[in-house]
Amino acid sequence: MHGPGAGQGDGGMMLPLLLRGANLTPEQDAKVRELLAARRAASQALVAQLRQAQEELADKLFGLGLLKEADLQPQLQKIVQLREQLMLESARVALEVRALLTPEQLGRAAQVKDRMRQLQSEMRQLWQSGKP
Repeated sequence: MHGPGAGQGDGGMMLPLLLRGANLTPEQDAKVRELLAARRAASQALVAQLRQAQEELADKLFGLGLLKEADLQPQLQKIVQLREQLMLESARVALEVRALLTPEQLGRAAQVKDRMRQLQSEMRQLWQSGKP
């Protein structure tokens, strides 16, 4: 499953893991897949717009000619707005998925989330301990 924001470091990739840990019923799984499919087109359009805006910013930054910070403000604002829209879309999807879960399933998903955070913390500690 790939939801809005997947692969962006904002938790989007965590949703499939949380759902797997929640042990969805076949009916719930079908509803989640339907919900994600319905949202996918809007999310893909936002991601494409964000990618384009970031490319335009890079073109300005590494183009020829004099450039001031004020010249970048419109492009930066556009990127901020698109990222905000993606975050809101991800939150909407997560709320809709959450509404499908039982209290027991929410508890299992919370346990998976806590374990994922613990593993991420351990990975950071390992990475930092190996630095000179």
